[in-house]
Amino acid sequence: MKTLKWIILMCTLVLTGCWSSVEVNKQAFIETMYVDKSTNGEMDITLSFPLPQRLIAGSAGASGGNPYAQVSSTGKTVTDAYQKMQADQSRELSWGHTRVIVISEAMAMEGIGPILEFIVREPKLNINNAILVAPGKAKDIENLAPVFESFPGEIIRRFTQNKVTLYTTPKDFLETENGDMVTGLLTKKKKKMLSEKGKEKLWVGTGGMALFHNYKMVGTLSPSEGRGALWLRNSIGKAAVTIKSPTDGKLISLLVLQAHTKIRPSKKAPYTFNVYVTAEDDISESQSNIDLSQPKNIYQLEQIAESEIKDRIEEAFNASKKVKADVFQFGEYLSWHKPKIWKKSKKDWPAIYQDKVKLNIYVDLKIKRPGSENNPFSIKELHS
Repeated sequence: MKTLKWIILMCTLVLTGCWSSVEVNKQAFIETMYVDKSTNGEMDITLSFPLPQRLIAGSAGASGGNPYAQVSSTGKTVTDAYQKMQADQSRELSWGHTRVIVISEAMAMEGIGPILEFIVREPKLNINNAILVAPGKAKDIENLAPVFESFPGEIIRRFTQNKVTLYTTPKDFLETENGDMVTGLLTKKKKKMLSEKGKEKLWVGTGGMALFHNYKMVGTLSPSEGRGALWLRNSIGKAAVTIKSPTDGKLISLLVLQAHTKIRPSKKAPYTFNVYVTAEDDISESQSNIDLSQPKNIYQLEQIAESEIKDRIEEAFNASKKVKADVFQFGEYLSWHKPKIWKKSKKDWPAIYQDKVKLNIYVDLKIKRPGSENNPFSIKELHS
């Protein structure tokens, strides 16, 4: 009998569910947060979320208008603006599905400390969300035409997932000593799109990178320098490296299949770091007359590609030194491997980073497959 009472009690607890639960149909799930600098010095917060009644085929309103909406409000803090929005909504705004945070350049230059403060204290906000910087107004990104995705924010998230730009998170910022970090920098332009019946629409893509020092944006990397940043952050995806052939100067494109970067402080010099890069590539296109069946020619191409990658890494590194922003966290490597030196250097690290830090870059690239043709098909046609 006693056992039966326990079974009934447990079944009752399971069936009643969680006492603090909120019904799904009473929530509005925030997908993307945009943060702009307001004209009065406050923050302009814009939240984007899907509209369930327009996502379900056959439901009332499913065919009318975009399947997403945005709400904006201005406040002295993120919480202030957020609560103003909540007061006007019929559903509870939920951060549980937020994946992307886009910050305008103007707001990034002023500092993202207050934004990180909100993220850390909001229990439903994931600290592994992607952070990116956008030129002009960040919220304007919501005006793009989401050709392949349902929501504009999903396109931005795919950029980081596919490693075409850096996947930088609030956690990355919080783990730094002084807020030095590098994030992806978006681009915006208007272009006529066939999918939109030739109408001119906003197109958002990836450009260079944004450099942060002390949680403030202090500079940028060009697209070429940004590729070097991806190598240094061990975040390179299926990228293309295009080089000139040693035989005729024509272009050859290599597709990076896999790559890995390891950084270690030099044992000889206290502020010198060894950067080891290994990569495997395929030749995806050749416009040159170079004979790809010859191992010595493949070796030449590997050497040229290695030099190209090394140059990109050096460009990114030198650009970060100019603004005293240790965005690649060399100070962290020093603290792990040489704690005594770091303890003496920590206080003056920005100046030391700019004046004394050097890199030894070692790239080992192997071309695994030259392709099914040893020469361009045009040469083959001429001799057939």
